[in-house]
Amino acid sequence: MSLWGFSSIDIVALGLFVFAWVCHFWIINRSPLKTRTISHHMHKMRVQWMRTLLHRDPRMFDALIQNQFQQGVLFFASTSILIVGALLAGLGATDAAVDMLTDLPFSTTTTRTVWEIKVLLITFIFVFSFFKFAWSHRQFNYIMIVAGAAPEPGVQSDETVEVYAQKMAAMHSLAALHFTTGLNAYFFALAVFAWFLNAWVFILATIWVSVVLYRRAFASKFMQILSEPFGWFDKE
Repeated sequence: MSLWGFSSIDIVALGLFVFAWVCHFWIINRSPLKTRTISHHMHKMRVQWMRTLLHRDPRMFDALIQNQFQQGVLFFASTSILIVGALLAGLGATDAAVDMLTDLPFSTTTTRTVWEIKVLLITFIFVFSFFKFAWSHRQFNYIMIVAGAAPEPGVQSDETVEVYAQKMAAMHSLAALHFTTGLNAYFFALAVFAWFLNAWVFILATIWVSVVLYRRAFASKFMQILSEPFGWFDKE
């Protein structure tokens, strides 16, 4: 069976790719296993950071940290736009690209249609990343406003200050979630590049990327250190 130049194994590889990406997002962010991820432990660190922030005067140190978050997100947002432009420019060099890939062993990208669909798929992934990074950057800007409006300890009740710290941490984690989702899309886009050779390499690349991302979320050395009890602020 062939559809627009794609074989059955190409369709299977694409289906596996979509399934792996969706499952990764659900397991890391929505499933019961999310409490074992690095993001969950970082949320607890964010809660403690916001508690400290509300009692720290002045808060210039916290502003510097937040600025680094925004600069990092802005870098990836700008990079995504540049990559999208380069990929769209690549559509204008279809014939040369197909000729080059045809000469490679095991390459199945031998027609204009196949090349253009694969390039458009990667372009869509980076456009998706840009929207995630842009929204994350906007949310980090909002958080600065929320931090500026924070209640003063001693003026407001301890309960009010604690609720405010929890809310700020939740908003910060949400902005980080969008950033991480955009960053993970970069990794999955790298898997799609393997599809230019053939579907089997695409399948192996998808599995490899998935394993790497799962390990970083659940079993990285950083995660092991972070999950060790700190004692003095290990409370929800």
